[in-house]
Amino acid sequence: MLKRRAFSVFLIFALLLSFVPSAFAAFSYTSTTYTLSGGTIYFGNGVIVNTGQYYDTLTINVYRKDCSTTKAASASSCTDVWIGSKTVSLSSQQYIYPGVSGAPLIPIATGTSAGQYFYTLSAPGSWHVMAGIHN
Repeated sequence: MLKRRAFSVFLIFALLLSFVPSAFAAFSYTSTTYTLSGGTIYFGNGVIVNTGQYYDTLTINVYRKDCSTTKAASASSCTDVWIGSKTVSLSSQQYIYPGVSGAPLIPIATGTSAGQYFYTLSAPGSWHVMAGIHN
């Protein structure tokens, strides 16, 4: 009787978990550092695809590396300064090509200074991104 009850609880738990397969999936990426001139920072020149099963939103964050060097220690310390962000919302298997074949680039920030920049991508679901930042 106890084995049957334990097996029933296990089956119910397995059934409940089968309804949320992507609940634990997440997309996260941090780029390498790019040297950009001042002005407007854009994201694009590639493809962005929602490869998940559901409508989802991808968040693009751009940061500037501010580094300073101390003469006494001859060491540099860097801080990451948030510059701006944009979101891209797509249905399952939907895609966009920002900056390709006349499609507009995604502007992230304007009035930026020249320096070292990087971006992060994050979303609750699954994404395929082959694009980057530039100005």
